[in-house]
Amino acid sequence: MAEKFPIYHLSFPDQYLLAATFLRFQEHYESPKFRGLIFGWEEFMDWYAEEKGSFSYFEDWSGFNLPSTVFEPFLAGSFDPLTRKEAALLEAVRGLPEPFYVIATVSGCSEALVHEIVHGLYFVRPDYRRAVSECLAAVDTRRLHRVLAKIGYHQDVFDDEINAYLLTGRASQMNWFDARRLQKALRRVFIEHFGFDVCAKAGKRRLVASIGRLPLPQCLSAAAARRSPDSQGG
Repeated sequence: MAEKFPIYHLSFPDQYLLAATFLRFQEHYESPKFRGLIFGWEEFMDWYAEEKGSFSYFEDWSGFNLPSTVFEPFLAGSFDPLTRKEAALLEAVRGLPEPFYVIATVSGCSEALVHEIVHGLYFVRPDYRRAVSECLAAVDTRRLHRVLAKIGYHQDVFDDEINAYLLTGRASQMNWFDARRLQKALRRVFIEHFGFDVCAKAGKRRLVASIGRLPLPQCLSAAAARRSPDSQGG
């Protein structure tokens, strides 16, 4: 039986609904501009459009990952008024024993799911996090840091992102530089701590079996139904 971790997955029917629900939570966690800050939708949208040339957030991001600490200022009312989607997400995680980690992907996107689970393990297993940091400290990752900053990550999550990208082999990001040696080193670290190879098909299945599931809140399911081209009214 696979070891279970306090990582919980929300599966969304489409990318717009996913990104519209998680935007402020995720950017409070890892934005180069807004990490750790309280901000409103309009403020973020103006900044993002200026940075990217247009507000393309709902098309740019297909997976999200959040440690339980990120929810604290939202639960405390610091981000009020919340959107209905944000309030629904808070209700979905309310009462989960801490620390926990929430990940979210579009339904059927297995590559993104494995990537986000690796982020979760980096948070819930401090011994693994330390080993990854030690592995990365032994090599020159400055080029990777520049790429991550350009994509839109805060420097505090660089190690976490490098580890997740290289372990899960998301093809477009693997062209950053010749990372095969570093990828092998991170793969060994993972095997040492979890006893299986996340890069193998059997390992990925085991990884997915190790997490919990959260049902999509009813209001989000209803919103998805209204957006569906098969629903009445288009």
